[in-house]
Amino acid sequence: MRKFKKSLLTIGATVLVVAGLGGCGNSNDNEQSASQSTSTSQVRAAKIAYDKSLTQLDNGRVNKAYETLKPYKNSEIKKVSQLAINTGDLKIVKDNLNANKLKNAKTKLADLLEVTEPTEFVKQVKATNKEYSVINLANTYYAEIQKYYQAQKYNEAQGSLESLEDLDSSYKVVAGLQQKAKTYKQKVATALAEEASKSSAAAVSSSSTTSTYVNTKNSTLASSQYSTQTGADISSAPSQAVSSVANQLADEGIISQFQAASGVVKQTGDQYFTQNQGNNNYLIEIRTTSATNPGVSVLKGMYRFNTQTKVVQKMDSLTGSYKQVSVN
Repeated sequence: MRKFKKSLLTIGATVLVVAGLGGCGNSNDNEQSASQSTSTSQVRAAKIAYDKSLTQLDNGRVNKAYETLKPYKNSEIKKVSQLAINTGDLKIVKDNLNANKLKNAKTKLADLLEVTEPTEFVKQVKATNKEYSVINLANTYYAEIQKYYQAQKYNEAQGSLESLEDLDSSYKVVAGLQQKAKTYKQKVATALAEEASKSSAAAVSSSSTTSTYVNTKNSTLASSQYSTQTGADISSAPSQAVSSVANQLADEGIISQFQAASGVVKQTGDQYFTQNQGNNNYLIEIRTTSATNPGVSVLKGMYRFNTQTKVVQKMDSLTGSYKQVSVN
């Protein structure tokens, strides 16, 4: 009888242990299922955020895209985490541009220019690169205005003034520099008027010539081209020969590429002279005639441009040295 009771107890204990183990198994399965459900939910949310950020980027809303992707920097989906990181870097670049801190923006922007996808992000990087170039030009022109005015290079100061005014004022930094430059506008105009009254060269009448004639006669590149071809000075060249040189140095294809790479906008009255230097390098000279004296040609800038690398450099008229104005 005792043996029978002992057997019953043993069997009961075994049943309890098995039941207990079965309960543990169910608990582990539930936890695993919950974990998988959470992971699936996170992946779904990350994908939704990614698609939403692409729409925001396509519409130029970089800050919004960054906020959308910010929670997913560590997402297990590689394209989501990478776009979150890249968008954060782009936001930093744009913040630096708005603060006119170009040195802080340059390196990170150069890295972002290497990114090839998604296309919506690449589109914004290119737009930001253009913004960098325009702001860099604005800073260059404003510094030139001050420097040329102090050096009594009033023609060059006028050219930089006009170049600064031509830039896209929708960029906050550019608009600010344009406003600051207005203090020099009357000063330069007065100085040029005084120079003109003393110069017999300024007596050229607008009725006796054209802006193309005036600009070409004063162009460094045109003078070089004419001298190489004829051995003579362009100042004594007949109008037909001047027009011929101007046409030779007007490569619209190169001009279009230069404008796209530099952010320089061609304004009514601007005349471009392009000269091939070999190895994809070009010199580009921009001139216009004075609004107050049509007989005076104003240099708006001399540039170097490489059609392969898209690097743009601008010449300092005082030193003759060139400074890069593009990130590329």
